[in-house]
Amino acid sequence: MSEPLFQNLEDAVVVAETALLDTQVAVESLRAELDQFTRLHQIQLGPLYGRLDELDALTAETEAAMTGDPEAIRRAVEARARVDGEDPMLFAAANAGLLDDEEEGSEQSETPRRPREEPAAPKPDPDTPVRPSKTAQRLYRELARRSHPDLVQDPTEIARRHAFITRVNAAYEKDDLPGLQKLSEEWSLTSSGPAKDNPQREMWLRGRLIWLRAKQAELALERQTLMENPMADVLAAYQYDSLTALRSISEQLYTAIAEREALLNALIGS
Repeated sequence: MSEPLFQNLEDAVVVAETALLDTQVAVESLRAELDQFTRLHQIQLGPLYGRLDELDALTAETEAAMTGDPEAIRRAVEARARVDGEDPMLFAAANAGLLDDEEEGSEQSETPRRPREEPAAPKPDPDTPVRPSKTAQRLYRELARRSHPDLVQDPTEIARRHAFITRVNAAYEKDDLPGLQKLSEEWSLTSSGPAKDNPQREMWLRGRLIWLRAKQAELALERQTLMENPMADVLAAYQYDSLTALRSISEQLYTAIAEREALLNALIGS
């Protein structure tokens, strides 16, 4: 093998490893952020959505009782089904530009609707940051570059790195800067693959490059799946500022609740 070809392969593997780790960090950070935002969204805003659904049901039931109109009765039944959790409709986030316009030309609701989400997890510590700090992200990225299990293929080394990266992830999720710094000092980078003067080095580099590119494609698909989550659209509308998103949506919900209550009171008093 000529030296230029050998160096080109070495460079290609380094570039592929860097791209893989960048994507890995981005995907893991996005997943953690979406999970936390989904939990906080359900915990903080779930009762407000529930109040809106209840007001909609009461209003529809009042109109149905007053008019006896079959269409009004149908709307009342559907509104009550939503309160009981039986409505199969997908919810969109109107405040994020995802308006509830399933039928072309239909009137767009100004009430922010909740995206479909998993059942709420136990309430997190309110002091836990929604997003790890920039310093924690930098340390996490450095550790991932040096110790991530995807960098090796030997089962023993994979197991060792999995155990280490589990500790890294735990410190990252808690924004534990001292812990991340200690882990960074603990880890020592080990070489992988045959030595550069080994005749098997070229074959290893070619196989490694194929494997790295396949892993990169898998991660790209995983990231695309995460981005299709309605919660990702909500976060993107607020530049991934979870606290601002929650605050803005809650303000809109309180306004909508006040309007619904005024409408119901006016209907009852008519």
